[in-house]
Amino acid sequence: MGYDYLALKSLTLRGSVAGFGNQIGVGKESNICTVGDEEGNPLCLKLHRLGRVCFRNVKEKRDYHGKRHKMSWLYLSRISATREYAYMKALYDRGFPVPRPVDFNRHCVIMELVDGYSLTNVAEVGNF
Repeated sequence: MGYDYLALKSLTLRGSVAGFGNQIGVGKESNICTVGDEEGNPLCLKLHRLGRVCFRNVKEKRDYHGKRHKMSWLYLSRISATREYAYMKALYDRGFPVPRPVDFNRHCVIMELVDGYSLTNVAEVGNF
């Protein structure tokens, strides 16, 4: 909770976040909430949470740590967020249909909130 506060405080001081909304998703790697910027635009906040019980083997499956044998889950979450932001920015800048990356700090990534449907609520998909 303290690490969340530090990240949100930094994002607030930079003007990336001005208001906090509802939690819209929880997964094995992250929590996702709605936030608003200073102009009132809706954004999405993703808080990376590596190290949960169901995701303990991240150290073997990801190359975040290089040759290090000891690392904290906060450190791994920070690296995960940094990489996600970098990849999302690279894809967005090249015209790929990804949410617009706004900012990141520590284990948090701010991105454009995309209105859509969860695939669990879609019964049939037509041809495009």
